[in-house]
Amino acid sequence: MSVSPTPVLASADVAPTAGADIDKPKPGTNISDSTAAEAFRAAVMDHMAEGLYTTDAEGRVNSVNRAAAAMLGWSPEELMGRSMHDVVHAAADGNGHSAQDCPFTPSGKRAEQAGDSDDRYVRKDGSVLEVSHSVSPLQVGTLVAGVVVVFRDVTELREQQRRQVEGSHDQKLEALGRLSAGLAHEINTPIQFVGDNTRFLAEAYQTMLELLLVYRECLGPTSGQLPWEERKKLAEDAEEKADIDYLAEEVPGAVEQSLEGIDRVASLVRAMKAFSYKDTKEHSYADLNEGIRTTVIVARNEVKYVADVVLDLGEIPDVLCSLGDLNQVFLNLLVNAADAMPEGGERGEIKITTRVEGTNVVLSFADNGTGIPEEIRKTIFDPFFTTKEVGKGTGQGLALARAVCEKHGGTIEVNSELGAGTEFVLTLPVSGKRGGSS
Repeated sequence: MSVSPTPVLASADVAPTAGADIDKPKPGTNISDSTAAEAFRAAVMDHMAEGLYTTDAEGRVNSVNRAAAAMLGWSPEELMGRSMHDVVHAAADGNGHSAQDCPFTPSGKRAEQAGDSDDRYVRKDGSVLEVSHSVSPLQVGTLVAGVVVVFRDVTELREQQRRQVEGSHDQKLEALGRLSAGLAHEINTPIQFVGDNTRFLAEAYQTMLELLLVYRECLGPTSGQLPWEERKKLAEDAEEKADIDYLAEEVPGAVEQSLEGIDRVASLVRAMKAFSYKDTKEHSYADLNEGIRTTVIVARNEVKYVADVVLDLGEIPDVLCSLGDLNQVFLNLLVNAADAMPEGGERGEIKITTRVEGTNVVLSFADNGTGIPEEIRKTIFDPFFTTKEVGKGTGQGLALARAVCEKHGGTIEVNSELGAGTEFVLTLPVSGKRGGSS
């Protein structure tokens, strides 16, 4: 709220500064104008929801409204004549303003009007009040005769914002934990058969080496005294012991499987690196189709037991965005779709499509799960709202998805039918959010 830098009179409950006479209209003053001014003063001082007070050039309170006194825990009479800096800043839990730096004590110097800023006031009982305030100087010629301060209590708002940030961190940690477990499982499977095949190849090598040594013995100079039939019999017995036909069939397969396993691990590592990519504060053009493919690989363990993922990715241009943030949104929607599949039912399907509509890219995440009841569809994007059991969700996934879409100048909408499935539709401008990249 902006305040005109003119002196504000004391409330009806507060005695004005000595010598002031506010009840008698000045000679020549229109009585109706005086009555209107008094009504305006009373409305501001007695009924205004925001706190308002004025100080003199030394920072002493010379008028204060009811709301300000109530928020600070003082009576208006107690505040009159006090240094506002001593009242709200000098306590141990204050924000550390020195008297020289305090905006309430202009000390007769020329000052510029300050816009809204956050501050911490200390109430009479010692508790801390977080406020957003504006400080306007009362200019008299070349000097500042005092200031007008308007403030409001934002303690609850700031606490909610802190909870949202903490919830965002909790949600990311939860997602990281689930991904880590899933990736460990996904990596463990190929590593396991690569290890088994490597041990088999080591045994096969030893067997083939022993067979080769028999061949060398049969063909060496020392075997010249043995009849050819005996040498042939030694070689045949060694081949039978080595099961050469089995080795000839299985060794190439073991090598091929091992190389395939190594490729799978490498693709998972590449996908995780791409998924967790942290771009700079400046948005950059990125391929959202590739982001979706990467997310599907990373989240495979979350989905593969309950649903098949069908990709219908159209030809779309690169989008100016924060790909790391959007990857998190894709992951949330994919995991939510998997969680929506009915337990013990038939295997579900999650279909992800992308297309271009005008200057926007449209992404759809649709499942044939249980659907969302109509009575809670309007609240699913609220922070901390979740239908999952305790320990399975923070209630931040969809709230963050909406926040990320809005940060990109886009939207997210939900269409759902109970018992038939749910579709989340993201619409993002190709050229990013108008007016800025971040």
